[in-house]
Amino acid sequence: MSGQTLTDRIAAAQYQLTGSEVSRAVCKATTHEVMAPKKKHLEYLISATNATNVNIPQMADTLFERATNASWIVVFKALVTTHHMCVHGNERFIQYLASRTALFNLSLCLSKSCPMNCICYSWTPIKLWKHL
Repeated sequence: MSGQTLTDRIAAAQYQLTGSEVSRAVCKATTHEVMAPKKKHLEYLISATNATNVNIPQMADTLFERATNASWIVVFKALVTTHHMCVHGNERFIQYLASRTALFNLSLCLSKSCPMNCICYSWTPIKLWKHL
């Protein structure tokens, strides 16, 4: 599959209409395209973690929401984006993740159709860091 799907374009447009540029960037970074998240979207998200007026919980919740998608590509890209944000983003992002009791519920990965062949379960911050 090449290019963004119609679903990706509609989701990005919905976030743009609501005025949430951060959620739009998360959506654009976690498209159905079989390729890495685009650098420009990751850089925007990293710069957003450094801005004082950005809602970090909303950014993280959008990533968690994308990680529940039925497409393993979107789930994987949500995990990659989250990892990138933890490594390169502001400490506020990591502090917010650490304050949550659970991060990801990757029930998709429990099915035999998951090509990631990962050790997925309900991820806590400690389990996530041990895995990474």
